[in-house]
Formats: sequence, C-alpha cells, structure tokens
Amino acid sequence: MLDFIRKEADQRSKTLSPDVNRDFIDAYLKKINESNGTNQSFNLRTLMGNALNLFGAGTNTVRASIEWNLLYCARDPEGVQRKLQQEVDDIVARERAPEWEDRHRMPYTMAFIWEMLRWRTPTPLGLIRMAERDTTIGGFHVPAGTVVLSNFWAVHHDPEVWEHPFDFDPTRFLNADHTVLLPKPAAFIPFSTGRRMCPGETLAIMEIFIYLTTLMQKFTVLPKKGETISMDIHEGITNIPLYSQELLFLPR
Repeated sequence: MLDFIRKEADQRSKTLSPDVNRDFIDAYLKKINESNGTNQSFNLRTLMGNALNLFGAGTNTVRASIEWNLLYCARDPEGVQRKLQQEVDDIVARERAPEWEDRHRMPYTMAFIWEMLRWRTPTPLGLIRMAERDTTIGGFHVPAGTVVLSNFWAVHHDPEVWEHPFDFDPTRFLNADHTVLLPKPAAFIPFSTGRRMCPGETLAIMEIFIYLTTLMQKFTVLPKKGETISMDIHEGITNIPLYSQELLFLPR
C-alpha cells in the first residue's frame, strides 16, 4: 500500500494544477512545495502516513459494518431482512441501482444501519487525546496533561441513555409508526463527536447504505444449511465477528 501511495504522489507531483485540488494528495503536495522544507509537518513521509491512515480507517470500519449487517440479515431472514428487502422493492424496485438520495425515503434501512453501528460499534474506543489545561468534566477534575480516551462502546450501551441497550432494535431510531427516521441522538457517536470527529462519517454511511441496499435488491442472504449465525465479537481496535462464517447469497 505504501508503494502505491508513493507512486501516486510521484505522478501527482508532475501534474499539479495551481487552481485545482483533485484530492487530498494534491492539496498536501502543494503544502509541501509551499513550505520548501521549513515546516516539518509537511513532507512526503507524513503525506504517505496520512494517506495510509485514511485508507485503513475507512476500509476497516466499512468492511466490519457490512459484515455485521449481512450476518444479522442471515440470522433473521424472515424479519429484519424481509423488511429491508421490502423497503428496497418499494422505493428502488429492480430496474435501477440504489442511490444515496434514496435514503430519505428509506427510514427502516437507515435505522438498521444506525442500530448496527450502535450495537456492534466498529471502533469501540476513540483516538488518544490530552487535556491542554485543567478542566472539570461531569464533576471530575481533569488536570492538564491527562490522557483522555473516549469509550464509544460504553456510551452506546449505557442503560441510562438507551432502553435495553444490549438488544438489537432498529425501531429505536424511528417514530411511533416507524415511518420517519428520528434526528440523530447525541449519544450516537460511532464516528466520535466534537470538532475532531471522523471526517469520513457521511462517506462511510453512504458506502454501507449502497452496499446493503444493492445486496438486498439482488439477493437473499442465508446461513449455510444446518448452521446458526453467531454475532459474538472479537474485540480489538476494530470490533469484528469472532470467527468467519460462510453465507449463501440466493438470487431474488
């Protein structure tokens, strides 16, 4: 991956336009050129590291989320999966591919995606931060220099915030008659919160939505005959299923 990024940066450096940034690499290369070696934050090595982080963070989270989504669909084909397929059939039908704009008319699908991000939080802990000055949070004194680590998993499974937090229930994000997606709750933070939250939140949810709706449009997902789907977790930097499970994709 580093070789790929290095080659891409080398090619981009030869075709930079002063008026257009094609992407993150273009903008960063311009900063390197502007600093002319005077700013240690802007160099090729840092560019490669940042680009690698963008690839890794986005890829792992989306992959894990889609895997959890498909496992749950296979676990409950007559319930949750049937509702997802029905919503796809009603809004998208079979003549075209699902689009991101369809989400506005697909509340159950969006609620399902949100609930999986809450229930099986793909990134259970945030990045390590440090308090710049003495402060008080929730009645606790936090001295300057204290290392601070956000526990997203704990927030997502707090019984004072969520009713039956260890149950999977997409309808918690819907109105009473399940026709409208409610505003995103403050305690729903799979991509962190505040000024330094993940900038890829919208892109990640869009990717999950497109993958999920496209698969629901074309397939019914089932476990292998005689097998039961496990939703147990292998805990780590990214929460992934405890072990690999084979699924059957039956064309609709």
